[in-house]
Amino acid sequence: MSPRAAADAVPPELEVVLVSRVKRNPYVDLLCGGLAQPPLRLRPRVVDAFSLGWMWRHRHIDVLHLHWLELFFLYPELWRSLKRWLSVMLGLVLARLWGVCLVYTVHNLEQHEGRRRHLVRWGTWLLLRLCHGVHVHDVGAAEQLARDWGRTSGVHIIPHGNYVDAYPNVVSRGEARRALDLPEDGASPRSLVYLSLGRVRPYKGLEGLIHAFRALEDPAAILLIAGEAQQPEYRRELLALAQDDPRMRLHLAFVADDDLQRYFGACDVCVLPYEHVTTSGAAILAFSFGTPIIAPAIGCFRELVGATERGILYGAGSGERLMASDASVYQNLGAALERVRDADLEAMRRACRRYAADLDWRRVAEQHAAVYRQCVGIRKP
Repeated sequence: MSPRAAADAVPPELEVVLVSRVKRNPYVDLLCGGLAQPPLRLRPRVVDAFSLGWMWRHRHIDVLHLHWLELFFLYPELWRSLKRWLSVMLGLVLARLWGVCLVYTVHNLEQHEGRRRHLVRWGTWLLLRLCHGVHVHDVGAAEQLARDWGRTSGVHIIPHGNYVDAYPNVVSRGEARRALDLPEDGASPRSLVYLSLGRVRPYKGLEGLIHAFRALEDPAAILLIAGEAQQPEYRRELLALAQDDPRMRLHLAFVADDDLQRYFGACDVCVLPYEHVTTSGAAILAFSFGTPIIAPAIGCFRELVGATERGILYGAGSGERLMASDASVYQNLGAALERVRDADLEAMRRACRRYAADLDWRRVAEQHAAVYRQCVGIRKP
């Protein structure tokens, strides 16, 4: 091969900007780290701001990869939300006109609490028509994208990377249980510890979990709910529901990175009783600590749990949305809480660790790099 032909065979270096306002989830930083690895020939960086003015100043970048679009224009004041929404949308139009490759990762297809519903839907509609590539994490999300939004071309399925190296994980199970003042494994009677960890938000169905756990006839069972409650009213509701059952322990405050290993190390199973879901970083986090999950048979949970290898699914009825206030949901969830007591939890833990290990960020980044180069090749002003 001639020197010129060899030079032509080397792909050009691309400047990739990942845009995200999420701070506590290291997803975007982990992806950026994977993209920076040779021989991908990418120059990635993460920014937390996007607007028309920002796009004008950075209009010569090669790839703009957006995450959690709604966070750029959701504010308490309507006028401010409208102003930011307009700036973001005009920035996206400018990017398209300048030939910047636009890629969007679909973490959620709707804002969980329904805030500024019309702005979110209009913004998502426009972005899905402007972007060259759409990234989803599983087949179910791709099907929902086609069904609800009509987007079928340029949709790329790339799995969610793991959190194996993102958080400390050095404490033993005994140390974790002692740190949380929980009975040790050898205690009699044996206490099965259920955990729900993450930001406490209404769509996660925690009131349904509390009701289902109350009906569990196991005096030694323990339910841990840990995470920051964003809405004071919802926080008070959960505390009131759990106040007279000593088996429930609610820590409704931010859980530091170093403490995650204690909660996951101490529990037997992580319960994710969501009402609706597109992508579940919480499930990937649990698997990264070798923890099986209990979840409704909706959305991505079907693929994540598999055929009971990595947890237990409970009946979701019809559709892709649950209501935590539905008595049948309590019953189905309660039955799953019962069933896990007879499961081979050690085998599930091993399966969770294997699954998480396969979600290597280098492999994930290689797939993203291929999407970027494909989109750069087809982009049109």
